[in-house]
Amino acid sequence: MKKAERTQRIETVVLLHGIGHSLWNMMFVEKALQKAGYETLNLSYPSRKYDIKTLARWLQEQLTAAQIWERADKVHFVAHSMGGLVTGFYLGENRESLPQDKMGRAVMLGTPHGGSEVADFLKDSPLYQWLFGPAGQELTTEVRARDKVKLWYDLGMIAGTQNWMYPLGKACIHDDHDGCVSVGSTYIEGMKDHIVIPVMHGFMGWDPAVHRQILCFLEKGAFNHETS
Repeated sequence: MKKAERTQRIETVVLLHGIGHSLWNMMFVEKALQKAGYETLNLSYPSRKYDIKTLARWLQEQLTAAQIWERADKVHFVAHSMGGLVTGFYLGENRESLPQDKMGRAVMLGTPHGGSEVADFLKDSPLYQWLFGPAGQELTTEVRARDKVKLWYDLGMIAGTQNWMYPLGKACIHDDHDGCVSVGSTYIEGMKDHIVIPVMHGFMGWDPAVHRQILCFLEKGAFNHETS
């Protein structure tokens, strides 16, 4: 759908950052979406204060207050890292109550569906526990292995493979990874598409190649693998 065509309809994209970040980490993604004609709701959420289930309830309250589902013809989601887990839990828990004809597509960036070996290594550290709170304990491979969600919407996953700024990730993760999350950990059963881009975990939202792939998936339900 071209920008001129979309002006007749309201398509809103909800953006969620990763743990310990803020809406500023998704500002470049937001600008790319707005330039393409989407409305956006870029949220800062208390990622270090609550567990993922509670954060999903927080998200539900925010979207209800903003009347997102009432105002938009389509509602899409773009989420980085743990924001994808929060999004997935929200959509899974509220499937029956959401207007499914208005559900658009979702794109997740480096979301650790299979957990992170870095979280495995750090989970018992008091500093890690203080910095990342209850949700940080839910990013381990053990917890993520038993906390599965079933997809009922079109999901595209973007994984990264640059990691030179993350020495701990290079020490803990032995497969291809973005410094925090392995490529393998980003896979989830039922997703529509998956693509790997040479980008680091914390900078995914800054990368123009990531922006192009987000827009491609929201428009077509698939990534452009010819330019990856």
